[in-house]
This record gives sequence, C-alpha cells and structure tokens, in this order.
Amino acid sequence: MKLSEILEIKKRIEFNLTEPETLIKLIEDAKNKGDKVRKDIRRLRQVSSKILGALMDQDFILTEDLLQNVEIEKTAVGIDGSFQLVGGTGGTWYAPISVARVVFENGIKSKPHVDVFWAGIEEIKESDEHLPKVYAELMMLSGETKCLLNWGTKRKESIVFIDGAIVDPPDIRKCGKDYIKDRCEAITKCLETSNLIGCVKRPRDRFFIEFLTKTLDNSSKYLGEFPNDLYLMAHIFARVRANGYSGTLFTKWIDVSEVNPTYKLYKEHGVYVITSFFQKDVRSKILRVDIPIEYSPSENEKTTEYIFKKCIKAVDFWTYPGQDYPIPIYLAHNKCNIREGCAEVLYEEIMTRSRILNPEDHHILEWLR
Repeated sequence: MKLSEILEIKKRIEFNLTEPETLIKLIEDAKNKGDKVRKDIRRLRQVSSKILGALMDQDFILTEDLLQNVEIEKTAVGIDGSFQLVGGTGGTWYAPISVARVVFENGIKSKPHVDVFWAGIEEIKESDEHLPKVYAELMMLSGETKCLLNWGTKRKESIVFIDGAIVDPPDIRKCGKDYIKDRCEAITKCLETSNLIGCVKRPRDRFFIEFLTKTLDNSSKYLGEFPNDLYLMAHIFARVRANGYSGTLFTKWIDVSEVNPTYKLYKEHGVYVITSFFQKDVRSKILRVDIPIEYSPSENEKTTEYIFKKCIKAVDFWTYPGQDYPIPIYLAHNKCNIREGCAEVLYEEIMTRSRILNPEDHHILEWLR
C-alpha cells in the first residue's frame, strides 16, 4: 500500500472519530465556506480578464519563444534542507535536520551525484529559545547556506537551484544580521562562477501587486481584489491558457531589492534580487523564480535581461512537462526529506536510552512529556 493511501485511510478514520453533533455543524459550515470560495473564484476570474489586456499591452506576460537562442551551463545543482521538531520534555526539544545537494555534472543525461551535506539532531533548550520551531528552521537554513558556500568554493560553472526564496527567512526578526551577512557571503561566492535560482513553491507576498498598482493605469484598481501575487498570477495564467496557449509562461522580471528592510539589508551586502513567475504547462504548479545579482538591475538592464533569460531557460529546461519543480530540486528534496514519523521514532530512541532504573526519575520524565 502506498504512503498516500495510508494517509488517506488515517484521514478518514480521524474524520469518523469526530463526535456526530460536532461533525454535523462543521459539515454545514464547510458547505457554506465552499459556496463562498466558488463565488470568489468566479469574481476574480472576471477581474483578471480586465487586467490581462493591460499586461499583454506591456508585454508583461512572456512565452518560451523568447528563450529559443539562450544557452545554459550543462552542470546543474539542487540544494534543499528539511527538519522536524519533536520532544519538549523538560523544556528540551530535538530537531532532526538534514541538507542534501544533488549534482548533474554533465547535463540531464548524466547520473546525479548525491551528497548528504549535513544530517544531525540539534538539541534546543526552550529557556534559551522561546520559539523552538523558528530556531530549528534557522538552523536548517544555515546548513543550506553553508552548503551553498561550499559549492561556490569549488568554482565550477553551473546553474544552482535552491528550494525556496533567496531572501529566506524574509523577516529579519527571525534570523538576525549575522545570518544575513553569512548568507550574502555564500550567495556572492556562488555568483562568481554560477547562476543561482531560488524556486518559491508557495509565495504569499504582494510584490507584483504593489509593482503593477504603480505601473498600470485603468486596471490598477482591480489588483486589490487579489489576496497575494500567487492568486493574481494563477488567474492571469489561466486566462492566457483559456485562449489556447499550452506552453511555458513567465512574467517580466521586477526588482524587489527594496521591498522591505530584510531585502534592503541584502542589498547593503551587495545582493540585489529580481523575481518572476513561471509555469511549465497547465499541469504544472506556478513558481516564483528569485534571481540574485551583484549590481543594481536598473543600472545595467541589458546584462540583467541576459541573466534573467538564462535562469528562466534553466528552469524551463530542467522541469519536465507535468512536473512542478526543476529535477535537481525535486531530487534534493527527496534525499533530505525527514518525515514526521521518522522524527518521532528518533525521539523515542532518545527517550528509551534516557530511561534509568530509578522509578522516581522515570515518573518525572513521563510527567514532563
């Protein structure tokens, strides 16, 4: 039986275990919420039709025809990290963390080399870190940053994909200035010989909405209807595909180097960020593609355009039809992925080895769990 089938059975069991009186009210409310979602989608579809014309007039929506003569490096790298948080006994949490790097040395036909760059269990004291999950995530991102720096020191021309945003986490309060300094150092080292691409799977920002509000005239009033950029681009791309286009779609790049204090701090360290939305085909999810460069995009638009096309070509080339993400990221994600059940078994192993014969100590551990 597949894991997805087991999880589906688990979901149904937990649904059936819910008390009938509670379930009846929840189902009724779910129906009402579903009706509202349907109305919202219909409304946004109508609004997006009004915006699409203005975007097409500005050549803001682009197709794969623009990438025909663009060449990219053969070597491709995927970097991703994973973590889980378990425990809490006595204020001590444990975070299994792993970071993996997958390298295709000679293009898509070469056998990928898998390197588990880091795998370990971090111990987190709740008295020191009030938000253990945030701290664990930062430890994982620090591992990814070291992996990126390590690849940069190899000085090999390549396309490097990372799973997530270039500016990650986007809130400086979650990471601090020292982390940003180290991450920018890794990015600039990598950019000496490679192009770096951040693939954001579930973007929730409003960078494009805010940009287009300033640049579109009559259509800008409709942009506020969309909760975030992903909603906007999903509806815009759907309108384009409804007109018969089935190939690769992407947007013009925009400069996001000053959208908030964290991005500005990256800029102070010499890392500017441009971004675009990308979709391989109708069966693929929409990605936000972040591209770091070492100069102001507006001061050298010709070079920026060249790097942008090269990076979009790489995303297009390494994403198979019907797939959601470039293959190097897909493989790196699978190699590093720590599932919740795995983390729980590891925690049980820690607790089993911590048990001693003294009944009093045993009771204390049980009470603290």
